[in-house]
Order: sequence, then structure tokens, then C-alpha cells
Amino acid sequence: MKQIPESKILEDFLAEKNMRLTYPRKVIVQVFLQSMSHLDIEELHERVRKVDKDIGLATVYRTMNLLVECGLAQENVLFQDKKCFERVYGRDHHDHLVCTRCRTVKEFHHPMIERFQEKTAKKHEFSIVSHRMTLFGICRDCKE
Repeated sequence: MKQIPESKILEDFLAEKNMRLTYPRKVIVQVFLQSMSHLDIEELHERVRKVDKDIGLATVYRTMNLLVECGLAQENVLFQDKKCFERVYGRDHHDHLVCTRCRTVKEFHHPMIERFQEKTAKKHEFSIVSHRMTLFGICRDCKE
């Protein structure tokens, strides 16, 4: 299996915790990072099982929690309180538009929104560490 740069970040993180980058973790990381979509655990588990049918759902959960902890993934709640994960390492900040009918997720970034948030924080003497914005509605295709 080819080493990907994110694996090194995870490997170093795990070493600090006296843990190893096991074969199941490698498979999960590789499958997750190959996807540019927003995956829930069940979808990711299905994809992982195509590579190795013996990798269980609990292992996927634990590995994704490690990926979030080390900064390679972000957890979002996009659909009816269902957690989704997305790749964040090496990607620019973005927000989400979520269609509540077809579950399509569109990513967007708007500099005016970012400036407004900074201006609002400054006005309230507040330091923003991070933020997430998700707008829910109906996409163009579902309206038609």
C-alpha cells in the first residue's frame, strides 16, 4: 500500500499516544482520504469493506475519531443528526449548503461572510478560533 503524506501525520500523532498505524487504520485512512465527499460512518465502512471485509464498524469509528483529533478530518452533522466526516488537511476553509431532499452537499466560500464574522467578533472583543456554517434548504434540481 502506497504511503500518503497524511499517513505520516497520523503515524506521528499515534506514536505520541504509544499507538501504531495498523493495517486496518491504514486502509481506513486511505479510503477516507481518496474520497472528496462528505461521508457518514456507514458509507465509509461500506467502502472500507470493499478493500478488506474483516474491518469492523467499531474500528472505522475509532479511526475516524483519531483522524479528527489529529486534524486530518472534520466531523459535521449534515443530515438529520447523522455525523459526516470530511477531509480537511490541505484544504481551504469552506462552508456548506445542504439539500434536505436529495442530501446533496455543496461547498462554498465567500470573503464577505468571513469579513463580517471577523468584524462582528472584533466588535464584541471576541477571538474566533474556528467556525462552521451549514445552510439547509432545497437545491435547484429538487425545486424543479
